[in-house]
Amino acid sequence: MTEKVDIVGLTRVSKPQPNKGGSIVLAFFDCQARGFELRGCALARTSKGGLVAWPPNLENTDKRRSILIIDDAVRHGMMMHAREAYRMLGGADADVIGGSIPAPPII
Repeated sequence: MTEKVDIVGLTRVSKPQPNKGGSIVLAFFDCQARGFELRGCALARTSKGGLVAWPPNLENTDKRRSILIIDDAVRHGMMMHAREAYRMLGGADADVIGGSIPAPPII
């Protein structure tokens, strides 16, 4: 079961490029879950072809992500709902799930 997460804004990256680790940020998004709002999260395809949702970077830090999502259901919900919003805004399934079968829409 996917955790209840609301995507309240998403911006696709127009020309996604791999970072130093080989991951490609496809979109930035804001979401709400369990009474929190996270602004500036990232939907990324990993170097191994998987999909991940990263929490926002915090300003004035050493560029590491200072927010950790320790609840797997919340982290998975962020990724699933961000993927669906990305697809609804014109992102291609191949961008987010490689050559696998497209997942059905989340209701």
